[in-house]
Amino acid sequence: MLVSADGAQRGTIGGGRVELEIVAVAQAVAGGALVAHATHNLVRDLGMCCGGSMSFFTQPLAPCLSAIAELVERRSSRLSSWAEMNLERGGMEIRTSQADAGSERVFRLHVRPSPRVVLLGCGHLSRAIGPLAADLGFKVVLCDDNQTSAIDELPAWADVLVPSFELRDIEKQTGRLGTQDYVLILTRDHGIDQRIVEACLPRIDDLAYLGLIGSQGKIGRFRKRILAKDIATEAQWGKLHGPIGLDIAAETPIEIAVSILAQLVRVKNSSLSEGEV
Repeated sequence: MLVSADGAQRGTIGGGRVELEIVAVAQAVAGGALVAHATHNLVRDLGMCCGGSMSFFTQPLAPCLSAIAELVERRSSRLSSWAEMNLERGGMEIRTSQADAGSERVFRLHVRPSPRVVLLGCGHLSRAIGPLAADLGFKVVLCDDNQTSAIDELPAWADVLVPSFELRDIEKQTGRLGTQDYVLILTRDHGIDQRIVEACLPRIDDLAYLGLIGSQGKIGRFRKRILAKDIATEAQWGKLHGPIGLDIAAETPIEIAVSILAQLVRVKNSSLSEGEV
């Protein structure tokens, strides 16, 4: 959370009474006070029924600006970084690999590349998923061979438009797909769907998520065909999400989009350890 000397803030640490207390501390730091530490017992100190305690570290932003700029540049280039903040004297250093803890007290934040949703197909469902995914902080890669004139320009919510379903064409524009990529197979044609699954399944361990739209019957037939071809192992097939999304009895494209994005957020957040974003 950023707080200026006049109390204006951007972001939140959860709201409520504890946030009011920390905003006051942050205002003082923004006005020239030294780095500050605060710990609040939420019941005893603040009368909050949720219980537990929270600890806070507040430091001036100005000494960190060059490090933050480097962090943003590396993240936009899809590179991992470790932001190291000294809890005694403040400041921030960026490391390109995880460093061993030294004698000083530091907090390390692992900042990974922005997660990407790769939408294969530009039908009604992709058009419902895309804006929601962008609002949730995903970069959106939209892929379609456009044989049905599904797209004529890059939608406002998409970052990249690839006029192909071929993995090699996608990676030529986006770079190699990896552990921050969520691949959704949503094309108009089951034959195209199967071809994409066959290309992606051998690399499923390198992806954050691979999902296939379709009924239980479609998924079952794909499984038999692909395993018979010896393209992927049973273990690799077991990591495919299909039918795609969480079961919320969704009917409309926007409801199905919500079920899919809920599953992606669950996968994304369950993969984060403490001190990662």
